[in-house]
This record gives sequence, structure tokens and C-alpha cells, in this order.
Amino acid sequence: MKFLMLLRKELRESLPWVLLAAVVLFAIGGLMLRELARYDLVSWRHSQLVAGQPVSPYLLTQDSVLTGSAGLLFAVSIGLGLTLGVRHFWMPHFTRTWPFLLHRSVSRMTVLGSKLAAATIAFIVSLGTVWIALYWYACRPEIFLVPAPVKALIDGWIYIVLGLMVYLATALTGLSRARWYTTKIFGLAFATFIFLGVTMQRTVLWAVLVIAFGMAILLFQVIETFCKREY
Repeated sequence: MKFLMLLRKELRESLPWVLLAAVVLFAIGGLMLRELARYDLVSWRHSQLVAGQPVSPYLLTQDSVLTGSAGLLFAVSIGLGLTLGVRHFWMPHFTRTWPFLLHRSVSRMTVLGSKLAAATIAFIVSLGTVWIALYWYACRPEIFLVPAPVKALIDGWIYIVLGLMVYLATALTGLSRARWYTTKIFGLAFATFIFLGVTMQRTVLWAVLVIAFGMAILLFQVIETFCKREY
């Protein structure tokens, strides 16, 4: 019961940023798709193919209609991760409300769990549902001759998970009591290292494994630091 109360509190405080992320992704991503639907160059190129004639490899490697929206999703996901990380773990330090929050009759893990659960829900609801809606629109045959591939949908969810990883990295940086020129920057630096590792992978499976490895390390560090830190 206390966990649910804390969860509602975190969701309420995060709501403006969550709504902003959803609106930006839906409005701009939807506008991108509408414009592509008006000038569907990918479908036009495929319509020029003639049976029995050689096909240029260039025509077979065209980006899907969701490429631009996927780039937008990546940027919004990273921005939401940074914003929620600062809101959940930096603002209590600036406003000096950590003692009030942690001296309630709940464990530290309950407080931390409510923040992590609120962030996860925020990403799934604000970005996940909008991304599914954009993918559904990009797969409508009466709008696009060549529908978006399933890989585009999977890549979008990978970007969303990367945003959650940035959230954990921002949280760890905010919780660390080290100096900026020592190990305080470890969380964000490690997240950047994982980004580079993901871009080097050629298969979705290996990319997911690299992200899972990075998130497991960051999550463990966040839990360890949060539970042992003196506020």
C-alpha cells in the first residue's frame, strides 16, 4: 500500500515530462509519416521495377518510412531518461528533501523501487505506446506500398530501453558523493561506453545482450549506492 502511494507520487511529479515526451514523439513523428505518405519515394522507386529486369542493390537497401521517426524516438528517449533521472535523484538533493522522504516508515528499497517503477511505466506508456501507433500507421497498405519491417519496431524498443539505461546512469551520477573529476561521472561514462558497444553489434540479439549487461551493472550500482549512502 505504501509502495503504491509512493508510486503515485512519483508518477504525478513525472507526468509533465512524460506527457511532453509523448506529445513530441506523436506530433513530430506523425507529421514525418504524413509527409512521407504524400511523397512516398520508397514506394515510387519500387513501383518502377520491371519484371525480368536487373535490380540495382541500392533499391533493395532503402531505409524504411520509420527511419526518421526512429531517430526522433532515440533523441526523445535519451532526453526523457536524463530528465526523469534528474527529477527523481537530483532534485531531492537540491531541495534537501531526501531526509524527509527516507525517514518515513518504509524501507529504502521501497522508495527506490517506486522511482524505478515510475520511470519504467513512464517509458512504456509515453514512448512505447506511441511507437506502436506509429508502426501501425507505417504498416497500413493503403498508405505505404512498402510497409515498415518488424525490425523497425524492435529497434524502436531498443531505443526506449537505452533511454531507461540513461535514466539509471543519471540516477547513479546524482547519487554518487564523489567529485566530478573522479568517479562521479562513472554512470554517464559507462552508459556512453554501452552505446558504442551497441552500435558495433550487427545483430539484434547481441545488441540486446550488451544493453542487458550494461543495465544490470548500473542497476546494481544504483541499489548499492542508494541503500548505503548517508543522506
